[in-house]
Amino acid sequence: TVQADIVVAACDVPGIQKLLPPLFRERFEEFSNIYKLTAVPVITVQMRFNGWVTELKDIEKAKDLARTAGLDNLLYSADADYSCFADLALTSPEDYYREGEGSLMQVVITPAAPYMGKKNEEIVEEMLKQTRALFPSARELECTWSNVVKLAQSLYREAPGNDPWRPQQRTPVDGFFLAGSYTYQDYIDS
Repeated sequence: TVQADIVVAACDVPGIQKLLPPLFRERFEEFSNIYKLTAVPVITVQMRFNGWVTELKDIEKAKDLARTAGLDNLLYSADADYSCFADLALTSPEDYYREGEGSLMQVVITPAAPYMGKKNEEIVEEMLKQTRALFPSARELECTWSNVVKLAQSLYREAPGNDPWRPQQRTPVDGFFLAGSYTYQDYIDS
């Protein structure tokens, strides 16, 4: 038993489906509808480089590890299999910048079903190819480290007809709120 004035359940679809007590489902249609939603697989790939991948104007700056260079933002692309990406060394330097090293590109492949059965090395190679197509500066840089994380079910599957099943963030249970891409709100997962 949890005693609290306010509870915010910040979960993905599989998480909230496991968390909700059966009594909530029985008493409120909003909670029962959550079980009609599905999730898509997601793969996150991190690639460390010996230079700055998103430096678009000057290849010498891209190779200069003495100072950071490039785009300091979360970005989206329709021209790659990854929907969003960021250079974590620039966007979150406290955690990811390493002196003497360059970009730490994190790319998110979603939906990732076509990649789930592939070996991590194959996935990295394909993401390197696509990153180098998007950022010509990356063609002259070496990937020095990589990591792949596969989640079989993660983000809410956006599909026609799903909106009626998406609950509001404020629930009929006093003090109980939902947070996640599956809720009916204006923000997308990234």
